[in-house]
Amino acid sequence: MKKADLRIILTDSTNPYNNLAAEEYLTFTAQEGTVILYLWQNAHTIVIGRNQNPWRECNVEQIKQDDVYLARRMSGGGAVYHDLGNLNFTFIARDDLFDIGRQTDVILLACRLMGVNAVKNGRNDLTIDGRKFSGHAYFSSGGCNYHHGTVMMDVSSDDMTKYLRVSEAKLQSKGVASVRSRVANLKDYIDPEKGDLIEAMKQALVRAATREYAGKVTVEDLPEIPRELKEKYASEEWRLGSRIPFSKEISYRFDWGEVQVELNMRGEYIENCRLYSDALETEVFSVIEELLRGCKYDASEILGIRLPANVSATAYEILELIAGSVE
Repeated sequence: MKKADLRIILTDSTNPYNNLAAEEYLTFTAQEGTVILYLWQNAHTIVIGRNQNPWRECNVEQIKQDDVYLARRMSGGGAVYHDLGNLNFTFIARDDLFDIGRQTDVILLACRLMGVNAVKNGRNDLTIDGRKFSGHAYFSSGGCNYHHGTVMMDVSSDDMTKYLRVSEAKLQSKGVASVRSRVANLKDYIDPEKGDLIEAMKQALVRAATREYAGKVTVEDLPEIPRELKEKYASEEWRLGSRIPFSKEISYRFDWGEVQVELNMRGEYIENCRLYSDALETEVFSVIEELLRGCKYDASEILGIRLPANVSATAYEILELIAGSVE
């Protein structure tokens, strides 16, 4: 295993727009040979994945009425609820040190230090007794990477179910009846003598990361974040996006995640389209949207679209889904 210098960055901010802006800033300013572990919390927040539709994934009107934050992150994956009973972590590194398996091992070791026998389960979850307490997502661009996730210590399950909308297809794919039955709080598995559980988990994560990377360790406050980044994450354009009128809608759950396709038609042609997904992959959906605009709504035409050479197999599956919807 490569040694690395380790920067532990802490913040008292509980504003999700500031915290997500900080995450982006740290990602694109990270140095070679260094791993950053950024620990942070959000107060009463729904965070949706990069390609999700907020009106489908959460109760937007209730969120506004209750003054709950609605935020969107750069990574893919599904919607999550954050409150101060949850601790967020972000591992940030350039390509030379970014290793999802290694980073996940740090979280698992921290859990063991807290007396919790957690396991990795599925594409991006950590569980205890078969119930999820930590969901992970990832972002990569130009050699800059992050791996972030939640550690549910004492999250309000009532608020989680109040604000999140989870499709029946997703629940069935997980073999559970409700969001509440699928998740767990670690407080139910930790000796209460540990005291402040959030602080205890922070210290466990620092110990685990220090043991894993074994280089120089510094503990720092969050640096000043550019105002324009904070404004980006707070903007309605970023958080809510723009909606299109649509006359056709196609939904399907693949092994890699759920996808919803909205098509605005002009005669036999696709004038505009919008793709939403909780997939961990992020870039493929905007590629397909661009290629479908102006395309004839015809199975052979859709299947004949030439995709970029570096596009993943996900793109072909989505095109086949849309082609199969043609009557």
